[in-house]
Amino acid sequence: MSCTRVGDSQAVCELARGLFDPERDRPWVVVTSPFGAVEPELDAAALVEEVGDVSRVFAIETGPLTRELSALLPDRLDVYGGAGRSYPVGFTTETSMQESRLRFPQPTPRHATERLITDVLAHAQAAGLFEIAPKRAVAASGTVSGFLMDGSRALVALDGQGMATVWQELTYPPVPLDWTLAKGQRISGLLDVETRRLNVELETPSLESVAARFPHREVTLALVESTSDRRAVLALHPQVRIEITREDVSPNPLDRVDALLSVGDVVAARVLHLSGDRLHLSLSDVDDDEPIVPPFTLVAGGLPWLREDRPLVAVDDEPVRSVASVPDGATQAVATAAVATDAAVSPMFEPAAAPTRPSPMPGPGLHRAEPPAVVAASEAPIVVGAPLHQESRHGTLAQSQQLTITRLQGQVADLTAQLRDAGADSGAHAALRNQALTDRSALRDALAELGEVRAHARDLEDELRAQRRHLRESRRVSSAPEAPRFADRRAQWLDADDWVRHEILLAWVDRVAPSDRASRALPTDYAIGADFAQSLTALDDGQLAKAFKAVVDVLVGRAGEVAGRRLHTLRTGDGASASDVVRPADGARCFRASIEQNTPAARRLHYWVCSDGSVDLSRVVTHDDMAA
Repeated sequence: MSCTRVGDSQAVCELARGLFDPERDRPWVVVTSPFGAVEPELDAAALVEEVGDVSRVFAIETGPLTRELSALLPDRLDVYGGAGRSYPVGFTTETSMQESRLRFPQPTPRHATERLITDVLAHAQAAGLFEIAPKRAVAASGTVSGFLMDGSRALVALDGQGMATVWQELTYPPVPLDWTLAKGQRISGLLDVETRRLNVELETPSLESVAARFPHREVTLALVESTSDRRAVLALHPQVRIEITREDVSPNPLDRVDALLSVGDVVAARVLHLSGDRLHLSLSDVDDDEPIVPPFTLVAGGLPWLREDRPLVAVDDEPVRSVASVPDGATQAVATAAVATDAAVSPMFEPAAAPTRPSPMPGPGLHRAEPPAVVAASEAPIVVGAPLHQESRHGTLAQSQQLTITRLQGQVADLTAQLRDAGADSGAHAALRNQALTDRSALRDALAELGEVRAHARDLEDELRAQRRHLRESRRVSSAPEAPRFADRRAQWLDADDWVRHEILLAWVDRVAPSDRASRALPTDYAIGADFAQSLTALDDGQLAKAFKAVVDVLVGRAGEVAGRRLHTLRTGDGASASDVVRPADGARCFRASIEQNTPAARRLHYWVCSDGSVDLSRVVTHDDMAA
């Protein structure tokens, strides 16, 4: 496999037709030379070596040929000026810039080449090219020893087979590998002997496994993948997505979903099991201290892939060229040489002068791909495979600055070409030189301003994310439905224990999905201790609701499955030799389960488990109360 040179107009047309070809089964990557140069700065040889087995690599010289190619491609999806771009399978006029990024050789050609390799691998993974085992692949196991490139690479020390790397693009991009793997973790997979890439085994969970992992009304974490004014898509797993509406976030009809949620947020969501084995998510009724069912682990033995205090923030992968890299011209000779040299070897963009774009080429090479399906839970609860893409609202401003830089660099290059022609008299020569110096100064200012704009945009995005979180939390508190009036219902019962049984039944109906009630039936042989009802009198309505939820989890046998319950036996002391608390009368053992978390005097449920398996509810106590 070698790099294909695009050297004439016919080759340009063939390249463009191939990019649009619906039968194309692998990504094509195109690299260009800087203006005035023949060879690309990006490492075409490294591209061929690293991804030549799953892509085709093309090289084209910036100038008339790139202008011809630009005229045949959609706006902002061309390639020129020393940059490179990977074109995914299924490329159409509807492909977004985020799906096919332009990679300029900044801050170094090596860095940009690595980013381009990352793009190609992601496109190859999406095309299913890695589902076929490499020609030379062997089973391998090893230990994760560290991470590189912002978590996009994991180093693995194999057992007797040297070192290998796990690539983010072959797992669940854009999720960083250090979200799913841990240093020191043991992993296994299929080792590509030639590339030393270790492909770990991945599996998309089924609807049944999702439902089993997150029981009805349990709370877990979800990643916000996209938002609009009325809807959002949340992911419980990178390949399991559920669409929610404004009513699931806030009951206020004036609220916008995209004003309450930021793309990349990790939020607590309640999993609801609807009729017909459908799943849904709700954010509006989640209490701050509710137990969280741990999210999925994406690789066996790895970490839960989501953490509430860790949003998925896009990496700024098009760094601004350093202002210091644009030289000053102190003298006429130095200025002229600097302009010519810089234009020849290192501009970021092609000159702005380009022919007007006609419509993309007709024929069988064009087709319109349907966008990835994201289906509402009422129609189909799980959406598999749609990539995460959302343009920043600050991108327009930054892009405007980049267009300014493009125009200025084009002017510099044109002036340099005129100087090289040496057809002007000395006066015109001096005027051109002064114009070049003026444009270079403007270019430095534009670069500096672009850097400031991007830094300010990042700060604004962080601030906006925090404001959305605070607004969402305030909506949840202020617009939550009226809490159940336990005192009113208590007054309807002469016997406190009868009231407790009534509340447990209501909590069971609310907490256990209809489809699970046969297997999670409420037992009739549980007992209520003499002090249990009295221990509830100090609780407010919110605490009572949580206490009865915990009781239901205990009675239906779910408490041990919910990590947030922190279920364990009550012991006679803190030492390793301390024994379990046992009731002398019948040998029942005392257990302790969490009702609240991360709050002062958090409540705990104490109960006895008798020898026949029946439960005797003892008391609701504070965290520091260790009496049975």
